[in-house]
Amino acid sequence: MTREPLNVVILGGSFAGISVAHQFLDNIISSLSTFEEAPTYRVVLVSPSTHLYWNICAPRAIVSDELIPVESAFVEIEPGFSRYSFNVFTFMQGLATRVDTSAHTVTVELASNDNNKASKRSSALSGATDRTDSTTRSRSALPTSPTTPTDYRPTGASRTSIIQTIPYHALILATGTSANSPLYSLHGSHENTIAEIRQFHAQVQNAQSILIVGGGPPTIKELPPRPASSTTATTPSIQITPPTTSPHPRQRRTAKTITLLSGSTRLLPKLPEPVGAHASKLLARLGVHVVHSIRQVAATHNADGSANCILNNDMTITADLVIEATGVTPNTSYLPASMLDDAGYVITDPEDLRVYGPDIGARVYAVGDCASYSKNYVLDVYEAVPVLAKNLQNDLLAHEYRLEAQLSRAEPAAVVRRVERLRDARFVQNPTDSQLMPISRYGGVGVIFDVRVPSFMVHLLKGRDYKLGKAGAAVGRGRNPYETPGKR
Repeated sequence: MTREPLNVVILGGSFAGISVAHQFLDNIISSLSTFEEAPTYRVVLVSPSTHLYWNICAPRAIVSDELIPVESAFVEIEPGFSRYSFNVFTFMQGLATRVDTSAHTVTVELASNDNNKASKRSSALSGATDRTDSTTRSRSALPTSPTTPTDYRPTGASRTSIIQTIPYHALILATGTSANSPLYSLHGSHENTIAEIRQFHAQVQNAQSILIVGGGPPTIKELPPRPASSTTATTPSIQITPPTTSPHPRQRRTAKTITLLSGSTRLLPKLPEPVGAHASKLLARLGVHVVHSIRQVAATHNADGSANCILNNDMTITADLVIEATGVTPNTSYLPASMLDDAGYVITDPEDLRVYGPDIGARVYAVGDCASYSKNYVLDVYEAVPVLAKNLQNDLLAHEYRLEAQLSRAEPAAVVRRVERLRDARFVQNPTDSQLMPISRYGGVGVIFDVRVPSFMVHLLKGRDYKLGKAGAAVGRGRNPYETPGKR
């Protein structure tokens, strides 16, 4: 009887999850299955979206299709794993809704492609056995066999049940965070985000006044070139270039009144003061009016699409278009409260990246923005992934050593010695900041390892295409888009 592989389940199909999957398949799986009866392994990558959103380029992509075509900001995940056999890699488009650490299972709500998705979802969650239609992705369900031991087999009404329960031998939590604005991160499938960006493009064209809420890195980024006409301090304006592909005749460009509420005493408060001051100067040159120490506390929307922003000074600003870039929320609602800190992040050992707890069990890890150690930077992901991969490898080998000893009745002391020879990797977080924030196509502000870089370097290092040329390697190889050329 052939057993099914043990599942290494990775929740999250963005930078962290994709990189961990490649690390495991390229560098770890070949070192496992160390004896004849040892288990084999399969990576199960679960993501609500079939595509990675290259949101590094979001500040430019949301401004205009002319600057970055929207579709190019989304890279399909599954073709990046095509070189691996189906026996060792499975992609599931779905949303994790529950983790049972005592049973070592993950419950996943599979994506449905039919037109009655909402009703099917609600009935499935209430215990019904609805099935997805024939257009559901063929790799959404794990392969099973009548002879497969139940310990290795997903459960549910059927292989195409809209709700599936997947057993895991190891679990990696890499579900990241979601921006409050649907423009900056995925909220469900990538089609949802594309639709939001398309709608935003149309809103920008029609808006006369734009209010940007937030003074951190997401807001201090791409802005189109300043219009040729002069502007005054009381009516800051900026040119929004209409797409050249528009089927309608090009209309006369009109200036926009753009106001940015920083919410703090200065822009970029976590970076050195000169960086924020220079950002203010660049924005002023573009005609953007920056207001400090004012925060939005609530908002209401009008029938014409405009919004009323209620501020903490009891004033209200009405704008045709409001962009909220005020932070992120960890995607961890599917986890037990005991695994989360007060802010909702996964409580993660900052050195070995394991998730510990009396009811959690072995071989559970967290990496990337959803983990408590993270500073929510892309670099944090790629510096942590090799550490997680090494410790995952050690834990799987230790399990195999103990299993082999049970089958061969080896002395416990010999097993202990083999396990002790496995040396964990330790993650040491870089205490410095590295952030590059283009403010136009010609420059911006930033720091690399806490050292301020000139505007033209921001353009050269990031502002030309927002690392879009690295997206293929990030999805297809798990590569760090910021790594030094030639470094692996």
